[in-house]
Amino acid sequence: MTYLSETQEDYLLDIFEQTSNNAVARIKDIAQSRNVTLPTVVSAIKTLVEKKIIKHEKYGYVMLTDYGIELAKSLLERKKYILKFLTFTLGIPTNIAINDAHKLEHDLSNEAYEGLVKLTDFFSKNPHIKEQFENFSEKEIYMRLDQIDTGKTVKIVRIEDSPIKSKLLSMGTTPGTVIKVEKVAPLGNPIEVTLLGYHLTLRKDEAEKIIVE
Repeated sequence: MTYLSETQEDYLLDIFEQTSNNAVARIKDIAQSRNVTLPTVVSAIKTLVEKKIIKHEKYGYVMLTDYGIELAKSLLERKKYILKFLTFTLGIPTNIAINDAHKLEHDLSNEAYEGLVKLTDFFSKNPHIKEQFENFSEKEIYMRLDQIDTGKTVKIVRIEDSPIKSKLLSMGTTPGTVIKVEKVAPLGNPIEVTLLGYHLTLRKDEAEKIIVE
């Protein structure tokens, strides 16, 4: 793949977007889109022409070559996978991931990129393993309800999959609900809690399925 600087990649993707809508792009439109001067665009266009990525005659329209189209598609695919890796694989919030992805797009080595693609695809095809990964990464942050001391107030994160999951959800122990441990029997069974304004008694095996923070 032809080496492009970060700025050159941005120009290429901008031109690709414009030519996808209108078949051709104009210097004026590119300058307006990137909020730069016309001479700045002309200089960037000249470099992309030399790399055989675009075609441009003086005072004419800007068009991508076949190679330029394939290169732009490859860059877009790279952008998509890096963002998916951050949001889907690592669970980073989208608003943060978008900024991080932009930083990674231009500096990430091909070897590292291929690795994150493999890992993301692997998790997509094996959701049960992804769940194990999420649980492992959360173990220092989250606890089970049966591990919470008397008098503590926590928030439910999720209910673990089990035959009693539906029962627990119907009792009001849904993700996001605030719950307070009121009393724990000497052997840890049962556990009395309050949530949503009412008292609830849970067996230890039920409380073990409620993950809280």
